[in-house]
Amino acid sequence: MAHPLELSYNWRTPAFIASVAAAICVSALARGQRTGWVSALVVVLALWALIVGLIYLRTRAYLLIDGSRLTVRRFRRFHTIEAADLMAVAEFVTPNGPSYRLTVRAPDGETRRIVAPVALLRGGHAALFTWILAQAPQANLDKGSLKTLARLKTRGLIP
Repeated sequence: MAHPLELSYNWRTPAFIASVAAAICVSALARGQRTGWVSALVVVLALWALIVGLIYLRTRAYLLIDGSRLTVRRFRRFHTIEAADLMAVAEFVTPNGPSYRLTVRAPDGETRRIVAPVALLRGGHAALFTWILAQAPQANLDKGSLKTLARLKTRGLIP
């Protein structure tokens, strides 16, 4: 039975630090009750919600390889890709490292671009490229993807 890849970072620490910082700010504002403290309180809570929301969205990264099928999720929806339908792989840079846009032929004949957030997953690059080489060798790789593939082979992470 296939298992999804693990997240490559500890999300609990930044969420905890953001919550503690927000609690300190809220308590200082509530204790001082200076003019405009309610507005400042709203701003602090909005910033806290934004930070925790971004951390939550990063935890939604998902990649599962099950034979010729690849299942990914970036934020909300799961997308299952059959290896035969993969047409192209394009690398794009994120703050955590490169991730990939997979161009897939949909059952209705149109093409879709699906993001594989491998930069957020432990062993994500090696798993994705191993799957591509084994199951979808017909996929066109862009220049960045080819460089990453060569780097993974040099490091011995993929055959």
